[in-house]
Amino acid sequence: MEIKIIQPGLFSTIQDLGRTGFQHLGISSAGAIDQYSYLIGQTLIQQDGPAIEFTIIGPKIEFSSENSFVLTGAIFAAKLNGTAVNQNVVVQANKGDILEIGPVQQGARGYIFFGQPLDIPIVANSYATHTRTQMGGFYGRTLKKNDSIPVVTNQSYKQQLGKTIEFNAVPEDNIVHIIKGPQYDAFSTECHEQLTAQVYEISDSSDRMGIRLKGTPIPPIESADIISEPVALGSIQVPNDGHPIILLHDRQTVGGYTKIASVSQADIHKLAQFKPGEEILFKWITIEQAIKNLKHFEQVFSSTINEIESTPKFELKHLRPTSKKIAQLIREEQ
Repeated sequence: MEIKIIQPGLFSTIQDLGRTGFQHLGISSAGAIDQYSYLIGQTLIQQDGPAIEFTIIGPKIEFSSENSFVLTGAIFAAKLNGTAVNQNVVVQANKGDILEIGPVQQGARGYIFFGQPLDIPIVANSYATHTRTQMGGFYGRTLKKNDSIPVVTNQSYKQQLGKTIEFNAVPEDNIVHIIKGPQYDAFSTECHEQLTAQVYEISDSSDRMGIRLKGTPIPPIESADIISEPVALGSIQVPNDGHPIILLHDRQTVGGYTKIASVSQADIHKLAQFKPGEEILFKWITIEQAIKNLKHFEQVFSSTINEIESTPKFELKHLRPTSKKIAQLIREEQ
């Protein structure tokens, strides 16, 4: 059993929550950039296998056997055999079915999970692909046309059919909250103010390593070169040209450029859904406010996950046959 990639889409890779505990060895964490959309999909499909992450253009997939799937993250114009497929709903796929995810409508990155999950080897405790080191995923690379990816048999995959949740991964605004970085004092007061006073455009050279920004340069007072040190997810690195780079999941584990700020962890998921040409606006906050924002967001998100698990909702048209009969009886009694 397998799925076949008819068209790969744009930078489609196998991802999970990332490869933790190896950064001291110089191994990047990789993993899904929108971790919350990943967790939504994993909870809906109820299996621990990896997802395919895709950016702006989704893949076209042929199912060689029965399976189920769910799409999360950005909103794409997905169709199964020409019929529109909704977001955040577990859907049945039969042998020979064609899923065409197509271009993005809102957001940037999407995820697809399978009820009979992809059979991907674990490397350093993770399925995640890091393309620059060719580690993990499907041969350590982006997916290509005619790739055939085996799946693992899961006899209970139909149990989640129709399960759904209301969750919007697309940011409501373009504000990204930031806190002072390790080399904050290496920049002038004017640069501190300029960072939040201007609107930055996301460059088309952005990738999973980092989001490159276009705007008025904010170079450090002296050289941007420093002794290499560990870099965190969301660090805003400013090289000598003065154009900020927000470091993402495929970043190097150490870096030798000045870091003026760091993105609040509560806003990291927003970065996943901004695409080239869109604009973002930074806003300074304190560490205390960043912690408060993260706690609040995770409390709300935890409630969403609990709702899926404790009081699940279903779209009736996607239920398995036995459940459809029950649903029909319920409608007749109303």
